[in-house]
Amino acid sequence: MFKKMKGLRILGITMAMMMAVSGCGAAGSNDAAEAVTEAQSEAVTENRTEAVSESEAEKSTETDEEETEKDVYVDDELVEWDTEDPVSNEASKMIKNLSTPVTIENESEYDFTAKAMEYMNYIGENLKDRGRENIATNQHDATIEWIKSELKAAGFTEDQIVDQIGQKGGAPLNNIIVTVPGEDDSKQIIAGAHFDGDGVGDNGSGTALLLATAVGLQGKKPHYTTKYIFFDGEEEGMLGSEMNVSEMSEEDIANTIYMINMDAIAFGDYANIYGGLNNCNDDYLRDEDSDKIPPMTDAYYFAAKTAKALGFEVMGPEELDGYFAEHETGPEINNKTFYTNPWTAKNPAPINDWGYSPATIPASDHVFYMNSGIQYIYFEATNWFAASSKSDDLSYTGYLETYDESVGESGMFMNTKYDTLENLNELFPGRAEAHMHLYSPLLSALILAE
Repeated sequence: MFKKMKGLRILGITMAMMMAVSGCGAAGSNDAAEAVTEAQSEAVTENRTEAVSESEAEKSTETDEEETEKDVYVDDELVEWDTEDPVSNEASKMIKNLSTPVTIENESEYDFTAKAMEYMNYIGENLKDRGRENIATNQHDATIEWIKSELKAAGFTEDQIVDQIGQKGGAPLNNIIVTVPGEDDSKQIIAGAHFDGDGVGDNGSGTALLLATAVGLQGKKPHYTTKYIFFDGEEEGMLGSEMNVSEMSEEDIANTIYMINMDAIAFGDYANIYGGLNNCNDDYLRDEDSDKIPPMTDAYYFAAKTAKALGFEVMGPEELDGYFAEHETGPEINNKTFYTNPWTAKNPAPINDWGYSPATIPASDHVFYMNSGIQYIYFEATNWFAASSKSDDLSYTGYLETYDESVGESGMFMNTKYDTLENLNELFPGRAEAHMHLYSPLLSALILAE
């Protein structure tokens, strides 16, 4: 996951920078990219945090003065409010009518957990350092070649596997895009995970699931064209996904039904699904008497409905609203259940009120798609109910992965030295496999939607 609040060391970016990337203060994708670049260059100075915060505060003030009313599409209806939220794209109107050939009866045929675990273990043992900082000496390029070799061995052709190349921050940026034409090639579904970083959880686990699914579904023609994208540069500000969205045509954006993102799905206590707009322009939700949820949630609810049809339990916004207020903890952890961000306008987080269920903090590769109007479904395993006695900034944000502060870095593994295969197996035996058994058939079902 994209690092945040580097002043704490365990998080690698400031809130202001996060807001810039997500489009908060009405910044669009281009403005966000510029803000990220500026913030990264300032990160080498001692006063980086203050400089970025002041800069973004000024931008926010300027944009607030320029805001005008605009129509926003929510659940097949146009509503109006004073905001700069993106509008859901044309293809999202199809989501409510989608179905999938993956059912509870044939679900085992579409569960590629065994292959995903094989891949995750390989990454954890042989491809530990996949970042762009030391490409000449680490396993970044070896990871790219390994992914492509596995795809080719499964039967994908050279024409289907494309390197999307760019240059960011003085280093090459290399996404891998795999295209599977659908029966209806006028629409597409994107499934993506970032391969860069140095953690087996973040994001060796997501990379493994994406690769196992592409290999497992090879030879099965989807109804809509599928694009599997292995993103580079996520840890530095979602650079690979930003590049991909920036090179999509208006037609590509309009015809993308949804984007599925998977990031850090191994360590966390709760296996979550997210969806819905969170670019911080959500004052219209901040009414304690409001039952509103964020816009752009059709894809989330389709995923939740599909999960239930596959025999899984789902604790979504309706089930989790007020749960913490009543119990002062989260639900009992169940390996057959999907969860989500529990915080709502009526029952917000005790501190760090960053966004409402079922959306999540805008800090992974779905963000630029969301900002372009493409709805997303996001898989992540973490713990929104956990609090840190060492830092309020971490509490109730979904950045702590477990209640137990004695493990990892105050209960956090992503973006820390503790994100290793050895720690995963020793501290949470069987957890990654249990999560794969949840996410794998659901991912297949969402990719094969028709």
